[in-house]
Amino acid sequence: MRNKLFTTFFLIVSVQLLNSCTGPRSIYSTSPFISPVPMEKGSIALTGSYFAHSRQPNVGAAPGNHDNGLGLNVSDMLKEHTLLFVFADIKNERNQFRDSVALTDDPGFNAYNAGFDSSILSAKRYAWGAGVELFSRKQGKIVTSLALSLSFHRLRQQESGLLHQTPYQRSYNLDQFSFSTRGNLLFNLSDRFKIALVSRVTMVNSLSANTDYSKEEKDNAGLRDGRINIYVAIPGVYIDYRAF
Repeated sequence: MRNKLFTTFFLIVSVQLLNSCTGPRSIYSTSPFISPVPMEKGSIALTGSYFAHSRQPNVGAAPGNHDNGLGLNVSDMLKEHTLLFVFADIKNERNQFRDSVALTDDPGFNAYNAGFDSSILSAKRYAWGAGVELFSRKQGKIVTSLALSLSFHRLRQQESGLLHQTPYQRSYNLDQFSFSTRGNLLFNLSDRFKIALVSRVTMVNSLSANTDYSKEEKDNAGLRDGRINIYVAIPGVYIDYRAF
């Protein structure tokens, strides 16, 4: 048992809207968020999270539509300036999309359904991995840190519906590896209030998918496999306030 055991459980509701003109099936894998605030040496943190996304534009409130995720992260402040962490999460999604061809006075019109007339899309996403966060020595009220993580992602997607008014079914199974590096600049404004600037670069290696989508359907749906992509996140703001 370490000197101290910190157990934290919190609720995260993140709002994310896919603004791609290629459709609702666009895939983006991310790395976990690790706090830029260092703990005391020997401390352990257990973090649970729940997250969801906003509904796609022009998608009706069909029964069974949902987008839920659960995550777990365990962090160990192994040394005064070194944090080790492991993480895992699972996401369960279901959406129904209608009418890729505009009809007069049709409230369900969705112009971005990848060319399909209507679709019921179900997906499960899994991720797990590990990483390290390295903290600098405190310089006045400023602490910098660098977080590195390596993770594995698995997507299992099924969809069915109408294509040219004919029933169709498709599946898309994809594995991905990602490497993320994140820089943090933390300002200790007081013992209870801290603020940090956070930026991240993520490299995602998408392996070849096992799928029966045609090449044109994959392109229209934004399903990109067999390639390496690099994503750069501009600096964001992290606020840490401890009322107790």
